Amino acid sequence: MLRKLIFNHQRQQLKCLATKATLPKLVNLEPEHIEEAIKLEPALSVYTPELWRRAHETFQNHGLETVNFLRIVTANPKLLQRAPQRIVNSLEIWRACQFGEHLLHLLLTKYPELLDVNDAHRLLSLIAYLKSRVSTNKNVWKLLMNSPDLLEQSEQTIEEKLNYLFEIMRIEVPEIVKSSALSLPFEELRCRHTFLLRLGLFKPRALKADPNEPTTNNRLYQLTDTSEKSFATKICHVTLPEYEAFKELLARELERKTRKRKEDPFSDDDEED
Repeated sequence: MLRKLIFNHQRQQLKCLATKATLPKLVNLEPEHIEEAIKLEPALSVYTPELWRRAHETFQNHGLETVNFLRIVTANPKLLQRAPQRIVNSLEIWRACQFGEHLLHLLLTKYPELLDVNDAHRLLSLIAYLKSRVSTNKNVWKLLMNSPDLLEQSEQTIEEKLNYLFEIMRIEVPEIVKSSALSLPFEELRCRHTFLLRLGLFKPRALKADPNEPTTNNRLYQLTDTSEKSFATKICHVTLPEYEAFKELLARELERKTRKRKEDPFSDDDEED
């Protein structure tokens, strides 16, 4: 029933967007909602009706609808036992990111674990850094919607990947924020790109090219938001073992180059990475 409730609510949202009508809100938390949530996540069964009521009221007072509350606690049950003020503090930390209430609710509903964030300074520093690279708060929001694990990565790790995307692959911001590229380890991102280059399946844009100019390259999300098997077979048109063999060869090649640079830092190594 809960799945049906959520699905029907999403369908109503789409209809209302199309007709510009007002979506009726699901206000009350009914016992059957709790029962269905427990079926989806048995860990919820240990919480009393009072804890359910208290948590629901806290989220509702801060603009989150009942259907979103149910999604959140089903994915993050321990929120039910959290003190209301701690929940409010988490919401306020995220509000400081200035995504706007609607986008913030979408983010927290999709990734309820983000409500476990309690280090405001670290979060806001990360948001400020990301904004400096992708220009707007909405683009930062898009990055987090696709790569929530950015919160677990160091700025240096993110910087390495962004520099590669911007400077080596010459990908523009709008394409980056629509992908989960920043969730890939740097080595995997570089490996996939290098493989495409050597197969002749990727051509970097000219430095001053119009970003809107058509390209024969696959979209970034097609290269990064996929399993190794799909990347190999559907994008590169090779077998998975062939791609795995290339990964091993490239790792050895890069290791050899690194060793050579350490042994002779003044040597020129013009071989392509």
